[in-house]
Amino acid sequence: MLSVDVSWTSCTYVNTLSRLTTDTRCIPPHPSTPAMLFIALFLTSLAAIAHAVALPKRQPSTVTPSPFTGAIVTPVENQLMSFGADFPFEYDISDWCEPGYAPFTVYLTAGDAPPVFDNVTVSGGLADGAFAFEFGQFVVARFGLPQQGVPPPTTLTMPTLDKLTLDVNSETKFFLAVVEAFSGCPGHITMEYGLTSVPLSIPLSV
Repeated sequence: MLSVDVSWTSCTYVNTLSRLTTDTRCIPPHPSTPAMLFIALFLTSLAAIAHAVALPKRQPSTVTPSPFTGAIVTPVENQLMSFGADFPFEYDISDWCEPGYAPFTVYLTAGDAPPVFDNVTVSGGLADGAFAFEFGQFVVARFGLPQQGVPPPTTLTMPTLDKLTLDVNSETKFFLAVVEAFSGCPGHITMEYGLTSVPLSIPLSV
């Protein structure tokens, strides 16, 4: 017979070859007392903290540049245009990654220099403040797949000055920019993005 003394009562265990009996007085009180409730809450919190520490760290999102880009066929470099007027548009997508669908977004940017890849966001577009106008996103269906999204138009309409999201003046330079998305690229890269642009000549008329 083994007698174990605990703080709340005395428990007696009788161990024989045929039976094991326990004095029911050994059952500890329900953790409703302040001390027991504190211990229960402390152990629960400790387990939650341990679980949180075991979770893997979330890696920051990155934007992967494509080694290849498509090409803006029209308009050509420094083509003369007017605000509010239509102009011919043609963009040749890149065959890089061989996606079934090739989405791309067209922008008008304004500033001293063309947009750079640092302006591309994880969603595949130019960041706010990096463009003056967005013409829209278009999709090229390949390999005989049915069309999804808006097919590329043959003409675009230059916005009027009041539609621009950036302040411009007579010294402002304008660029037509395209961001193309590539999916299923080598190296298990989910998405890559290519950025290309051409300068335009758009005089301001007041």
